[in-house]
Amino acid sequence: MNRVGVLARIALVVAATATGAARADVSADVQRELLQCAACHGDDGRATAVPENGRIAGQNVDYLVYILKQYRAGRLQGLNGGIMTSAMRHLTDAQIVEIARWYATLP
Repeated sequence: MNRVGVLARIALVVAATATGAARADVSADVQRELLQCAACHGDDGRATAVPENGRIAGQNVDYLVYILKQYRAGRLQGLNGGIMTSAMRHLTDAQIVEIARWYATLP
C-alpha cells in the first residue's frame, strides 16, 4: 500500500475513533461515504447541529434503504433533495444497504 493509502486509512480510523464508534464492520468505500454523511447528519447521525438535515441514527434499516434509493433515483425533492440525490447517485444497492445498517445500529 502506498503512503497516501496508509495515511487515508489512518485518517479513517482516527475519525471513527473520534465518534466513539468502530467502523471496522463496514467496507472501506462505505467508510468514506459515512464521512460524507457525517458532514450534514453529524458523526452520530443525530443531526443535532442542524436538525433540518434529519436524524438517521436508529432508524429502521428498510426505511433508510427505501429513502436512500428514492434520493438516488431523484424522486425526492425538498430542502436537501438535490444534495442527497448527488450523494447517493453513485452508490450501489449493496453500499446503500451497508450505510443503512450502520445508521440503524446507532442509538
